[in-house]
Formats: sequence, C-alpha cells, structure tokens
Amino acid sequence: MRVLVLAATLAALSAGAALAAGALEVVPEAPAGSTEVKIAKMKFATPEIRIKAGSAVTWTNTEALPHNVHFKPGGSVDKELEGPMLRSNQTFSVQFNAPGTYDYICTPHPFMKGKVVVE
Repeated sequence: MRVLVLAATLAALSAGAALAAGALEVVPEAPAGSTEVKIAKMKFATPEIRIKAGSAVTWTNTEALPHNVHFKPGGSVDKELEGPMLRSNQTFSVQFNAPGTYDYICTPHPFMKGKVVVE
C-alpha cells in the first residue's frame, strides 16, 4: 500500500515539474535532432514548421545583419519570449513542451514572420 501511495505521489510531482517548465523553454545549445530554421534574405527560410511536443527548433542567422526570434503572448504563447540578437552564424534554440501554434517575428524587422505548429 505504501509503495502505491509513494508511486502516485512521485507521478504527481513529475507532472507538476513538467508543467512548471512552461510551453517554451530556451535551451543552451541545439539538441541533437532539432529542426533548423535558417534566417536569410530578410526572412525565415522555412516560415512554417511542424514538430512533435518535446522537440526543439534552432534558428541560425546566415546574414551579416542581426536578427532575433520573438514570441509575443497570444494563441499558444502564454508569456513573452524574446531571443537575443543573432549575428552571422549564431544560433538560438527553443524546446516546445506543449502542443499548439507558436507565432514569432524578428523584433527589428516585424515583417519577418514564422510559425511553429506543435503536435
């Protein structure tokens, strides 16, 4: 009986920890198997991508002009996430922990738009 109670308590704590991580989580470096989106010619080369929950996306700026990735609240985004300005060949990676549609822009160039659909 005690084993069952302990197992149920651990399962509840694990679920709570997963929720605490949030829908979007910045990861320090590109995880193996992450989906790459190149930034080139003043646009996100793949403006819409589809991934599975728990997967990561890595953006790579291939231009000399700095760009970033900025998720504003709305839709599936519950709180703002603005990535750093990326210089040439720099990357930024985000893990998507919950299904939904995540729209983003480049802050200094808001006509640059993209979308991540998480299933």
